Amino acid sequence: MAPRKKESREPVVIDSGSGYDELNLGRLSLISGQKTVPANLRTWQKNIVTPDGRPVIITCSTIDQQVIPHGLDNDFMVGLLNLCFEAGLPDGPFTVSAYGLLKAAGFPDSAQYYRSLEESLVRLNKAQYTIDEGWYAQGTQRWTTQSFAQVSYLAYQRSTAGVRETSVITVQLAPPIMDSLRSGYIKPLDLKFYRTLSQPLVRAVYRQLDTLQFDDAAPSGLAKELQFPLMGWASRLGIVSDRPDNVERTLRPAHEELLANNYVRQVEITGRGKEKLIRYVFGPPAVSEHPELVSLLMDRGVKQGVAVRLTLVFPDRIEEAARRFDHYVATSQRPIGNRGGLLVSMVQRPEDFANLPGYGAAPSPGAGAAQKREARSGQRQVGTRAPKVDQDIEVLEARAQAHIEGLTGAALYEWVYRQLSVVGVMKRLSPHERGLLEEAIREGHVDGRQLVREMTRRMHAGVHAVEDAIADLRLQVTPQ
Repeated sequence: MAPRKKESREPVVIDSGSGYDELNLGRLSLISGQKTVPANLRTWQKNIVTPDGRPVIITCSTIDQQVIPHGLDNDFMVGLLNLCFEAGLPDGPFTVSAYGLLKAAGFPDSAQYYRSLEESLVRLNKAQYTIDEGWYAQGTQRWTTQSFAQVSYLAYQRSTAGVRETSVITVQLAPPIMDSLRSGYIKPLDLKFYRTLSQPLVRAVYRQLDTLQFDDAAPSGLAKELQFPLMGWASRLGIVSDRPDNVERTLRPAHEELLANNYVRQVEITGRGKEKLIRYVFGPPAVSEHPELVSLLMDRGVKQGVAVRLTLVFPDRIEEAARRFDHYVATSQRPIGNRGGLLVSMVQRPEDFANLPGYGAAPSPGAGAAQKREARSGQRQVGTRAPKVDQDIEVLEARAQAHIEGLTGAALYEWVYRQLSVVGVMKRLSPHERGLLEEAIREGHVDGRQLVREMTRRMHAGVHAVEDAIADLRLQVTPQ
């Protein structure tokens, strides 16, 4: 009998080279990058530091005699994140074939990888993580404590030989992961490059560096170099060793491959023993295939590095987002503090700006050119805007103000926290001082709305006014 011809299937994820990564998962590195780990390793705990200097304790424990997630589990998790986007970020579980998940993870269609896929899914479902005040909740702009399994629900079909290409897999990602994806707490991930890297640890090092490179304080939005204690870096990556020489030896192949690919141009290890430091200097930034879109974003305040990344992931969204942005700038009656940040949000979360007052279908060429000229000049001629647009905006602003005036207790503090975070106040307060502020607002000892107005006013009055404002706030919330 002639061998049965294997049915051809289209990959579920379009292999365009562009993908997504959730920033918390990329930064916290919940899955060990090592290809193998000891068979009895069923729990771990590590300490890391958030980008704003907050110490975080992360623990992982498994059940049913499972070993901790490691190795290829990172790749299958990246595949699941991107399949979740392909499915439209559903409220419940989504379904994919085993073949589709294998392709999304970048692996060949072979029995070996189907076995690895099943083992990975089970580990991702059985391992429970607790992250102590280190998970960033984009919706509230706060560091939160979370406890979850990365795959919170799992169901799949298998034959006596195990999972095969036609097996149907149903998964649901943990609620905090889904909340992050929906709120746009994501970054571009160059899947084409990611999949060329040879080993799980190389891909884990790349994914970690690529996440940590994003830096709002850098002129381009991307850090030029990063430095860590060597042993802390090893712990972050899940390298199971307490000897610096072993860590160096383990990382060497990953460093050689990233250097050969010019992703980093220098890796430097200095110091002695457990005091050693590791320093990465990044190679030249990525080059966009859409330079005109990069210019379009930069002209509106987006930093160059971030603009390039956005054009890699969302090229089809940028022109429409720019039109909406120009309309908003032309019609807003209030100053816009962070123009670049607003446009990034419009690109990443277009549905949040779907109903801008007065914005209809794409404008005619003549209208679009006029609107662009108006936006570039930064001025609006009196009487050129339709009265209905003014009325709609005034109604929305009145509703928003009424909502703010009605806030009390915890809801009022959440609003105050977001507003003061935007102007840079909250990062200047210690966790203890933030707790005192929350208590004072909840109990009505501090008028949160007045506090926001006063702090915002003083933030624009110079460095000395800022220092005085922070000092006055500390006096207000500190018990006498």
